[in-house]
Amino acid sequence: MKSEVLDKVTDVSAAAAQFGAEMGRVKEAVTDAFEDGINAARSAVKKGRRAAEDLVDDAEYQVKRHPLNALGVTFGIGLGLGAVIGVLLARNGHCGK
Repeated sequence: MKSEVLDKVTDVSAAAAQFGAEMGRVKEAVTDAFEDGINAARSAVKKGRRAAEDLVDDAEYQVKRHPLNALGVTFGIGLGLGAVIGVLLARNGHCGK
């Protein structure tokens, strides 16, 4: 009887040790995956920032190269947005009569 209990305790102890080792591997895998995700996110943010800076630089260059075209486009966009906002406000009854 004592030897059976001792064998079972030994088996449970060995299983617990194996479970602990397996949990350590799982924890390491999850940590690695999390760190990989963080690094990928940081890389994407850096690439996005560089792309935005390049876009701004290109826009500045085009405005300096063609200032009258830039002025005309800006005026047209402002006029168009003003007309759309005016129509929407008139449709909703916010314009005074």
